[in-house]
Amino acid sequence: MSASAKATALLATSIGLVACSGGSGSSGRKLDTDYSGLRLATSTDGALHYATKDGRVLDALRNGIRMSLAGAPEIAVVGGPAAFSDRAGGYSRTTVQVAGVDEADLVKYDGHHVYAVVPKPVPSSGTAPTGLIRNVLKVVSTDAVSAATQVVSEFTLAGEHSSVPLLYQVQSSSGDTEYLAAVSQDSRAWLQAQPVIGTLVSQPDRTIVQFLDVRDPSNVSQAWQIELDGWLRGSRKIGDTLYLVSSYRPRLAGLVLPADTLETRQANERRILEASAADLLPGYRINGGTELPLVTPRDCVLPADLSSLDAYADLVVITALDLNQRRVTDVNCISTNVNGVYVSIDSLYVGGEGVAADGAPMTVLHKFLLNRGDITYRASGAVSGRIGWTNASYFMDEYRGDLRIVTSRADVHGLSVLRETTDRRLIAMARLPNTQHPAPIGKPGEQVHAVRFFGERAYVVTARVTDPLYAIDLSNPVDPFIAGELEIPGVSTYLQPIVGPTGAALLLSVGRELNAQGVRTGIKVELFDVSDVARPHSLGVQVFGKIGSSSDATEDPHALTLLPVGHTDSYRFALPIDVFDTPSYDGRFSWTYSGVHLLQIDGLAGATPHLSLAGVIETAEPDRSNAYPRYPVPNRSVLHDECVFVVNGDTVMGSMWSRAAAEPAQLPSVEFGMQRVRL
Repeated sequence: MSASAKATALLATSIGLVACSGGSGSSGRKLDTDYSGLRLATSTDGALHYATKDGRVLDALRNGIRMSLAGAPEIAVVGGPAAFSDRAGGYSRTTVQVAGVDEADLVKYDGHHVYAVVPKPVPSSGTAPTGLIRNVLKVVSTDAVSAATQVVSEFTLAGEHSSVPLLYQVQSSSGDTEYLAAVSQDSRAWLQAQPVIGTLVSQPDRTIVQFLDVRDPSNVSQAWQIELDGWLRGSRKIGDTLYLVSSYRPRLAGLVLPADTLETRQANERRILEASAADLLPGYRINGGTELPLVTPRDCVLPADLSSLDAYADLVVITALDLNQRRVTDVNCISTNVNGVYVSIDSLYVGGEGVAADGAPMTVLHKFLLNRGDITYRASGAVSGRIGWTNASYFMDEYRGDLRIVTSRADVHGLSVLRETTDRRLIAMARLPNTQHPAPIGKPGEQVHAVRFFGERAYVVTARVTDPLYAIDLSNPVDPFIAGELEIPGVSTYLQPIVGPTGAALLLSVGRELNAQGVRTGIKVELFDVSDVARPHSLGVQVFGKIGSSSDATEDPHALTLLPVGHTDSYRFALPIDVFDTPSYDGRFSWTYSGVHLLQIDGLAGATPHLSLAGVIETAEPDRSNAYPRYPVPNRSVLHDECVFVVNGDTVMGSMWSRAAAEPAQLPSVEFGMQRVRL
């Protein structure tokens, strides 16, 4: 909504609050405590409209509270193309899905300093441990010539009840980081979820953004903080605008549990009727100050046929923050469940689960236009099936205004192309398979493990024991078809497109090797030539370890670091792996070592690109007191020219790429600013 529309809505809401503050739920009114006719409003694929009457939104939220008191099941609300981010400057950035759309991570780098959030236990008081975590921002200066590192400062972020914050950078025109936006979740609502003295505790979920001044890296300070009611589901940054997607459930204070008498039921109903917009809608606080309204009813979109019996258990709230001006610029809300958030440069899509008329699962999609902090609802639609839960955003992609999406219904998988119409609908222009192209995506019993859209192509990996890679031609958006297929052992869980200087198209995959019984064994990295979409073929594979081996990069793209070399004839990349390769007495394998594995793709300008292992930076190995890897947080690496900087929990180490290849067992590192050598 525009700023003027929001101002009008705020004024209308203020007037409405004054008008309804008295009379509702008065002691002389007959109270209806029969909630059996209420029903949760389901996600709809019909066009939505901004609310024109406050009561339609507020009454649906009141019904949601009534249903929760009656024991109705709650709606489950959960959790999201660029070949690379901009690589100018000779160093790697956070691996992202869409060029120009930044994603939060535990580690950020600007060519001079590594910024890493390290969770540390709060020291116990007395004999009992606290069980709390304090989050420490570690700032480490780097030398891209010698690979030297030096801890500059450590800053403890406020909030021992929060999740580990994820970082965004606000950089100057020269690329130096001036501020960091640390996004986290306050968990106190979960710690106080039990009734106290018969009254339901109403501590809300809260999303926290802490704005940290790092212009002087040795003297970090908090410049600003905003707390928003709601549980964070995803975030993205475009320019200096931070978009937050959160789910909010009203927690109305003063409700008595258990409501097992007519008197308590009527008291609860009276409290529900008296609840104002301020009670039912989320708010926010700046620097711990007075709570302000985050959402007004006029910010919400809803179906035209919403009835008086429909209930909203949750609201999904999309908030835009201007990080330069440090203010909320716009908010939209919608009632839907969420199992995927996708953000392009221009649009934000929320994907929720729905049920078709025949009872079949479907994915309901809602599109919002993003324009420099202004959010506007555009359209809704639905497709059969559901998107994956892991890296759900990668199952969606916007290209030239169309949304492409891969969904599954059991082991039947399909691709749909949706287009916005003038009547606010997302209409499927094409589906695959279809009568002209009936070949299925995947074989019986196979599940989708990875999806990647890139321009006019889509790559889909399904697997049970073998790993079929499907290359789909989307050059004609109304007539997609499977152009090529390659069947290989193993399963890929992440796909990274790579384009060479001559236009050669490659696909890098990270996943798992599978044995004959379908058991996942070592970590598998493979390079594919997809220049000819009809004939994809493997150019090389590297497998690390046996059963028990693991890598963050199989599930989290941010754990994979990439950097072009020279004129992009080569690409270097790094990923952490815990290698289990030592035979054990019971026929299994024990932990051998953990380390950052350095790989390289060469020959991009020639006819035969190839994949090779360049070296390993070992970060841990077993000893008498440490027989298993400790899974440090964060576990990331940064590539800068000929240097590799590794962030391994509280340890930051640097190495020259060539030295890591020549002497992988002898590497300098820095921990708390002190030198140590692993032998």
